[in-house]
Amino acid sequence: MSSVPKPPKKKKSASNKPVLTEDKMIELSEKLADALEFKNEITITTYNRGKYEKFTGVIQSANPETKMITFDVGNFEHYKISANIIVDVE
Repeated sequence: MSSVPKPPKKKKSASNKPVLTEDKMIELSEKLADALEFKNEITITTYNRGKYEKFTGVIQSANPETKMITFDVGNFEHYKISANIIVDVE
């Protein structure tokens, strides 16, 4: 009796992640920098673990070393968002 090899495992969601062009990344960086400087309310769209999420609020701080953005969504509620998962800024 011979053994049958198992089929290779498929990677999830990594292949479905939106690919941003260099121009789009520059545009997002400029929008984030303006929002931080002028404390404008913005909506950030993230893509994480196969799903999109939107956060609306004001950027409180940004750490370029860790690429983390502290985002105030109101009612003393803060989120730390990785810049690596941001796919859109409105």
